[in-house]
Amino acid sequence: MPPPQRRTARRELDPCMRARICELHTEAHWGYKRIHRAHPEIPISTIRNTIKKEQERINQRSMPRTGPPEKLTDEDKQKLIELTIQYPHIKYMELRNAIDNKVTIRTIQGMFQKIHKRKWKQRKRPEILPLNAQKRLAWALRYEAYTPREWQRILWSDECTVERGKGGQLIWTWHSLSEQLMEHDMFWGGFKFDERSPLVPLTPDGSSAGGGITATVIKQLYMEQLPGLLREGDIFMQDNAPVHRAHIIRNLLRELGLDLMEWPPYSPDLNPIENIWAIMKTIIHNDHPELQNAPDNEQTLLALIQAAKEAWGSIEARVLKNLSNTMPNRVRAVIEADGWYTKY
Repeated sequence: MPPPQRRTARRELDPCMRARICELHTEAHWGYKRIHRAHPEIPISTIRNTIKKEQERINQRSMPRTGPPEKLTDEDKQKLIELTIQYPHIKYMELRNAIDNKVTIRTIQGMFQKIHKRKWKQRKRPEILPLNAQKRLAWALRYEAYTPREWQRILWSDECTVERGKGGQLIWTWHSLSEQLMEHDMFWGGFKFDERSPLVPLTPDGSSAGGGITATVIKQLYMEQLPGLLREGDIFMQDNAPVHRAHIIRNLLRELGLDLMEWPPYSPDLNPIENIWAIMKTIIHNDHPELQNAPDNEQTLLALIQAAKEAWGSIEARVLKNLSNTMPNRVRAVIEADGWYTKY
């Protein structure tokens, strides 16, 4: 008994032949059988389908096949993206669990590849010493009972330097090194649950031997920005940089009658504004690729400052609210880690 013959896949008709078949049917009024007799190499079923689907083609070329429906909904994709923003060190398995394991990790990786987002090796985190871990734990225990409404009263602030990528990398993160563009003397910003400050470029006043930002610059900044941002009952958060601990800064905060949050050292993971900086740099990188190779001159610096201001202002209000709402989880993570590193 001869072995069964394999069916060979039929090649699609070229556009010229499709046009010829449709012309014979519409202009010459030929039927399927008559066309088949003129072109016996083409099955009559193919002739029938070619004529019936003429309106579905563009220039007699087949439309792309849709394939099976995607298992990830638009809501799933948005959730995965937001999770990588809120939790920069989140793992693929945790992302998969967040959408009820409806797809494989490979599918999630493919989704991020389509939007050109990937994981990167991150710079080394600040070293936490035992004494610092104790201070972090004490801070978390102090604010453990804070309600979401109370966290909404915090004005989170920080300075950020935007620079062309440099530095070593040790751990994986969703923040790209190329998001850092070029050096600038720092930006300052602050945000609350439903409000944000303008993004303020900080310029040295020339009184520092090292050319950095002095307490005089910070004092002027605070005098201009804080009265309009903080209301009765609000709490101001700033880090422990020496410039913030200067006498003129402490005196100013007392004069303004501000309630200042005691901040533990080496704790960028507890300040949600760090996530805002990452988002801002991503927007700059995506919207202004021309800055990557721009010359280091005054014109480029002004363009970078404008791009940073636009990026800061374009971050949606819901992102601010979501980050404010992560504070109970951050506090809980510090307590569970006894003051040591968290996933944030």
